[in-house]
Amino acid sequence: MQKKLSKSCFFVFIVILFFILRFPSLFEPYWYDDEGIYLTLGQALNRGVKLYSQIHDNKPPLLYLMAAFSKTVFGFRLLLFFTMIPTVYLFHRLAKRFLSGNFIKIATLIFVVLSSVPLIEGNIANAEIFMLLPTVSAFIVFLNASTPVHYLISGLLLGLSFMIKAPAAVEFGTIIFWLTAHLFDQKIQKKEIVSFFKKVFVLLGGFLIPLILSSLYFLVNGGFNYFIYASVFQNFGYLSSWSIGTHSGSALQGGLALRLAFLSVLLVISYISKKIKKIDDQSFMIISWFVFSLFGSLLSGRPYPHYLIEIIPSFSILIAYFFYKNKIFLRVLILLYFVVFAGAIVKYKFYFYKTFSYYLNSYAYILKYRPVDQYRNFFGWQVGENYQISNYLKDNSTADDKVFIWGDRASIYALSNRQPLGRFTTSYHIVDFNGYQETIDNFKVKLPKIIIYYNMPGREFPQLDLMIQKYYYLDKQIGDALIFRPF
Repeated sequence: MQKKLSKSCFFVFIVILFFILRFPSLFEPYWYDDEGIYLTLGQALNRGVKLYSQIHDNKPPLLYLMAAFSKTVFGFRLLLFFTMIPTVYLFHRLAKRFLSGNFIKIATLIFVVLSSVPLIEGNIANAEIFMLLPTVSAFIVFLNASTPVHYLISGLLLGLSFMIKAPAAVEFGTIIFWLTAHLFDQKIQKKEIVSFFKKVFVLLGGFLIPLILSSLYFLVNGGFNYFIYASVFQNFGYLSSWSIGTHSGSALQGGLALRLAFLSVLLVISYISKKIKKIDDQSFMIISWFVFSLFGSLLSGRPYPHYLIEIIPSFSILIAYFFYKNKIFLRVLILLYFVVFAGAIVKYKFYFYKTFSYYLNSYAYILKYRPVDQYRNFFGWQVGENYQISNYLKDNSTADDKVFIWGDRASIYALSNRQPLGRFTTSYHIVDFNGYQETIDNFKVKLPKIIIYYNMPGREFPQLDLMIQKYYYLDKQIGDALIFRPF
């Protein structure tokens, strides 16, 4: 009776904490430009625009379909709110596979906090946070698999995660690594080898189903080449873009091979520790999952905090596991991996968002103690400017008019419900994917009704400047934005 009461009290506490931490995210303004890109593409899809061939971003399609369903930042955050409810429940079930008693509660508490607070953008409707639900579900199914159907479902769930963002393939690699390690733990005979390859084949088949179905859709409806290039192959260039400043380089130039080699050493250390019986199978599984997730978060070498969301499930369990297992060697080994994790944060200069002041600002606004302008300014000086520009667009154009923004302010498109001229929603897309000529060609077909222009040293676009001089006049300036209209 007391155990049931304790369990009930814990779940009540988790529900209340979850609500307190996530509720403010529903009120946030249009300030996060990645969300602006997703929503702009989602609005385009709702207008019948073809994804990738007519409107561009470099992620698989599921995130944009969710944005199309959500329509607004509020809708997107609300979808995330309800998505995270089963995610937390399923993570609690997953933690039971590795822990017991209060240690399950500790892991769940850590998971809820890290996946909800703005520290690493748990409040933002990004791909990494949506990936958690199918990924956690896939690991639960795999760990309880007893038939080929279970392996198929596990692979399918990871395939759905991959259709949200490509780093989910790393999580798939974790499961294959576990199976491989299990094979080498046995006396390898023909029966074991056949069983291993059957499992891998079924897992891979499930994993590829969403990609194959998406490919068939784009093949039938047009834009297959754009889809494969943007959502799969273009990401290889993205792996090196932070290091060498372009999406045209190889992943090797971005240091990916070095990261892969270093993290492979960590996997070998964990496997050898298991072989010499210094750690057990469960310890090996959770440590190796953490290593794979760390590799996934470091794929591009970029310091964006939401990349660390991929680590949250294994990290949360591993922290609780440190105290759960009273073995010195295991604890030293876990500390070693945590040191590596901390070193990666320092080396790649990950930055983090304010947390306490975020909640102070949000609840002051929700409780009517803070005016809307002051509330919005917390998220950046540009937020108020974005709203002013969006109001200008609404007053001086229709929903069918095309707009061009030379800057990284995709939130303006989403906020004003206006569509960009051409495929690209930000200037860095034009720069990184060499879309200069394509953009000018779109100008030649039909001039956009309004141009929002930001001066950005290092991102010159002489052909655009000539177009503006020839066909446009300066109508207004709002903050740093120059607003041009045709003569």
